[in-house]
Amino acid sequence: MVFDAYWDKKMIKILMLTTSLLLSFVTQATEGKVFLETSNTQIKTASEFYVDVMVKDLPEVYGVQLSVTYDPQTLTLIDQNPKTAGAQLEHGDFLDTKRLYTLRNQANPKLREVQYIVSQVAPAESVSGDGRLARLYFSAPAGASNTDVSIKRVEFGTRNGEKHRYHASKPLNLSFNAQYQEQEKPSSDMPDWLVMLSALLPASIIAMLFWRKMKARGRTEQSA
Repeated sequence: MVFDAYWDKKMIKILMLTTSLLLSFVTQATEGKVFLETSNTQIKTASEFYVDVMVKDLPEVYGVQLSVTYDPQTLTLIDQNPKTAGAQLEHGDFLDTKRLYTLRNQANPKLREVQYIVSQVAPAESVSGDGRLARLYFSAPAGASNTDVSIKRVEFGTRNGEKHRYHASKPLNLSFNAQYQEQEKPSSDMPDWLVMLSALLPASIIAMLFWRKMKARGRTEQSA
């Protein structure tokens, strides 16, 4: 009973916070920008690729309401969470994903868009600066032609209930051809030091095993 009461209070706080982010006073943002990018806009037909929603020089924010439009006749959004109904995009590294409440994350082919509404929850701190807000994975059929992916709407909420709306960036134009190269997989989000450690660890283990083997051989020769 105590646990249920605690959980009910926590859910109420989360819903109140999210509602305040959605209904708070909207101002036109003058600091920072939001845009789409990908490693290569020339996509091989019948292949999979990704598009990132990036932010730059953002002031302190706590949640976001985002709509990304695409042509479902040309592109298919690849679901990133099979446990939940509907095709969903992937959370980025800008917001604190360990303390993130998702109100909506789903593609709507009829509206030709993906709707993404999330908010951080306590004890998460406000975030600012640069980063990847979200990542969308798509597949294109063999007969795909040129198409656009664009940001229809993006609004950020602050911890104080303020809301900042950003102008939609120019659409990301994608072209398709069977002769194009397949897009490279996105780079890891791991810190540089962790990437280096992961690369050096196998070599270190091999060196240690080799050293132990040589040491054991030396002892065998001495005893002989």
